[in-house]
Amino acid sequence: MSFRLDVLDEPLLEFGGGGRAIDPRLGLMEFGPLQPGTGDKVRLAVIGTAETVDGFERFVDRCRTGISAESGRLANLRPHFPGLGNANPFRCAFEVEAGARTVLPRQDIERIVKERDNDAAVRAAVDLFAEHALAIHETSARPDVIVFALPTDLIERVVNDTVGGDGEDDPLPENLPAGQPLDFRDLLKARTVHMRCPSQIIWPSSWDDAQKVNRKLNGKTRRTQDPATRAWNLFNALFYKAGRVPWRLHSPEDGLKTSYCGISFYRDETGQHLLTSSAQMFDERGKGLILKGGRARTDRNQRHPYLTREDAYDLLRRALEAYRRHHKHFPARLVVYKTARFNLAEVEGFEAAIDEARIDVRDFVWVYEGSPLLAMREGDYPPLRGSVLELGRETMLYTRGSVPFFKTYPGMRVPRPVMLRPHLQDSTSHELAAGTLALTKMNWNSTQFDGASPITLQAARRVGRILRHVPQGFDVQGDYRYYI
Repeated sequence: MSFRLDVLDEPLLEFGGGGRAIDPRLGLMEFGPLQPGTGDKVRLAVIGTAETVDGFERFVDRCRTGISAESGRLANLRPHFPGLGNANPFRCAFEVEAGARTVLPRQDIERIVKERDNDAAVRAAVDLFAEHALAIHETSARPDVIVFALPTDLIERVVNDTVGGDGEDDPLPENLPAGQPLDFRDLLKARTVHMRCPSQIIWPSSWDDAQKVNRKLNGKTRRTQDPATRAWNLFNALFYKAGRVPWRLHSPEDGLKTSYCGISFYRDETGQHLLTSSAQMFDERGKGLILKGGRARTDRNQRHPYLTREDAYDLLRRALEAYRRHHKHFPARLVVYKTARFNLAEVEGFEAAIDEARIDVRDFVWVYEGSPLLAMREGDYPPLRGSVLELGRETMLYTRGSVPFFKTYPGMRVPRPVMLRPHLQDSTSHELAAGTLALTKMNWNSTQFDGASPITLQAARRVGRILRHVPQGFDVQGDYRYYI
């Protein structure tokens, strides 16, 4: 048998003034952000110990004049950070507001570190930071972002390394079973998601190369990025969480107005109920919306969760109404991603909502991340990112792989492709693969553009991990920046 292997062009991103580039850092340096915002600075508050508060502020000061990076073959992968002065890629200042420093008593941290029960220690740490965040939130001078600067001994006590990926772009586990240890990050986000102020968790290893944080279970130290990359990722995340958009996908003038919707499933804190989360990507303006869906069911093998017809209709109807409120019209094309097989009754519900909105083009795509197939490339490097192989109704897509712009493969493990398995398909397989690849570049928590999963699915899963700690009936924020 013979197969045709194509390699997609790296999708373009759009920045300030309509500037275009494939790389976020290059685009920000040359054109500035897509949406600078109305203010001239991002106002920060910081909560931590005396050492971590001071360490974070010193890192901000250090970044004002820029951070150099090693020159050489990997200069595009690890570029220098130009600084927050005249060459500021974000075109605004970042400042810790006067009076917005909260120093936690050292004895409070030591009490948590000494707690022998893991879940009790996590809950005590979350209570400590959440209470101080709420106090800051209720002041008249509310900041744009609250920074939680965690001390190393607290991190090693309460931050689990058992239910997440090794990196920001690694696929997150879905539908976590009951009995998992509490996750500090997820629980803290759940406790603060109702506030109108996003948060950023930061570790001492972000500003101090000498700081080593041990993994909880095996004693190994965690990998840290180089200082310039850490600065890029931190300030890009702070910029986005302050309500400003660094970049968006470039849409051709003659392209259809498209909305992408990712659907994921999670169990509540008791482990008894399987629920739904949805993340919708407003591509044209770079916005994201989070929706909380109803209960889900599973097939006989307990492997493929799905929605009832009524819940599928309700979830997609609310997503499309949100799009209409945002854009004053419905999209011309809708792409729905799931990480499980589509159910026929579920599809009927989706199509009923689509018919009401009079959308002509729709694609329902099962994104399968456990592909048993791999493509091998001659030589030492993995296949190129964007490699596409059509296998009948399925399409193999490498969202991670060797990147010519980086002149290397930037990953630590052999990359695995995703399999795109359309249930209903109005677009071509090439169009679906290109759209999926483009959505891997929309993670504003990182400035490296070769994400593993489309942001719609990555966001829906991340949100589900947080919503599992939020009681049913509790109103939550619909903006994705409150969840990352």
